[in-house]
Amino acid sequence: MKNLNLYLVRHGQTQWNIADRMQGSCNSPLTENGVLGAKITGKYLKDTPFIAAYSSPLPRAIDTRDYILAENLVDTPTNTLAGLSEMDFGSWEGQHVPELSKLAEFQQYLSDPEHYQGLSNQGEKYLDVLNRMQQSLDEIVKHAPQDNGNILVVSHATALRILLCVLNGGDWRKHRDDQHFPRILNTSISLVNYQGDGEKGRYHVKYYNDVTHMAG
Repeated sequence: MKNLNLYLVRHGQTQWNIADRMQGSCNSPLTENGVLGAKITGKYLKDTPFIAAYSSPLPRAIDTRDYILAENLVDTPTNTLAGLSEMDFGSWEGQHVPELSKLAEFQQYLSDPEHYQGLSNQGEKYLDVLNRMQQSLDEIVKHAPQDNGNILVVSHATALRILLCVLNGGDWRKHRDDQHFPRILNTSISLVNYQGDGEKGRYHVKYYNDVTHMAG
């Protein structure tokens, strides 16, 4: 029987984050504050022995993962999973959000996830993101090198938000409603416990979107 703690972390602040540009399947490098945030997160988790560490293949997630692990006291094997990537926004990638906000489909993306189809931008649908995130978590626990231990998982804001909302018992259709589930912050930590045999099991969200380690 497996008993695993999954530390789900959003990547550090990036240049497109502060420029208010859409950032999904395309990459933008970490800012100085983003690097610092990753290092602070690493120092906070330095006494947490990880048996494995995963990230999306996007450089901002890989860099955040590696900055965290550089502070850790245990040498941890690393992997990337495409399923942990951010939502693909198609032709909206890199565009200025205030300009996109004038588009009807962008407003639907923000406020009506159930009906957003990504027609004008050829972007990814929310349920596709949720399904691949859930499959990635299942793959991580299935291939855990030990039945007990801690695993670091570095991913992205939208992908983590919809996943954590559902794992916490929420409605994916309302995951963008701040009253239903909060926006996931840079270098926030969410802790999810898995118990099961690797094929069937239960995920329990112990806490989410914690940034107390960033105070000061």
